[in-house]
Amino acid sequence: MIGSKGNKKAEEYIANIYKNLGLSPMFNNSYYEKYYQEVIPIYGESSNTIKTETVNNIVGVIKGNDSKKAVVISAHFDHIGYINGKIIRGALDNASGTSAIIEIAKVLKEKSCKKAFNMDIIICAFNGEEEGQQGSRAFVHDVESLYDNIYNINIDSIGAKEGGELTLKYKIKISSKLYTAMKTTIKNDNIKFSESSVEGATDSNSFQYQNIPSISLVDENVKTLVHKPTDTPEILDYEKIKIISDCICDFVQKNDGMIFK
Repeated sequence: MIGSKGNKKAEEYIANIYKNLGLSPMFNNSYYEKYYQEVIPIYGESSNTIKTETVNNIVGVIKGNDSKKAVVISAHFDHIGYINGKIIRGALDNASGTSAIIEIAKVLKEKSCKKAFNMDIIICAFNGEEEGQQGSRAFVHDVESLYDNIYNINIDSIGAKEGGELTLKYKIKISSKLYTAMKTTIKNDNIKFSESSVEGATDSNSFQYQNIPSISLVDENVKTLVHKPTDTPEILDYEKIKIISDCICDFVQKNDGMIFK
């Protein structure tokens, strides 16, 4: 949960992975992007003990030839802690997405060592998604002035054994070109795809509120599986997560330097 010891350990764990992969820091020579957020002791409950604390997104970059273009590949790593005394582990929501962006960073960093991409690739592990997408909102505020063209691929809850087909959230006008291009790559890579609409907030919102093209990859049956004590590693199909990660790598390489406005 945001602000907890476990949340801080997750920040450190991801930052160390970025360092080992050789990603470049983005803000003030650090992988930590600090922002301020209200923290409550128990998810979903009002409290007189709300505190404002400094928390962090974890952000790394694979530098490209054109420093005015970027794709942001993101996933949130926070979760909701305990409900009714039972821990909600969040394996699907969203350890699945966090593991995917790490795999994507690894593959694309190795590719960039052989030939630089034509744009920056920003790898974002967002905090605060479960409390109103506060981490991604802070990131968009900090980053949008740094680039002339930017788009976002967000990953939030993928690869469940009972998750159904892969689908894309937020089919609004600003993201229509990106949506169509990603859907084409998913189908060309022989991944089962659903046009069904999955409701609910995710970090894609923060980009689209600022007219930045953004989509979010999610399992179509996500609503039946998350925010429950049963959201544990056993419900995941790791091969599915790897296949989706490879698909996103494929998309980034095929659309290197593209603008989706």
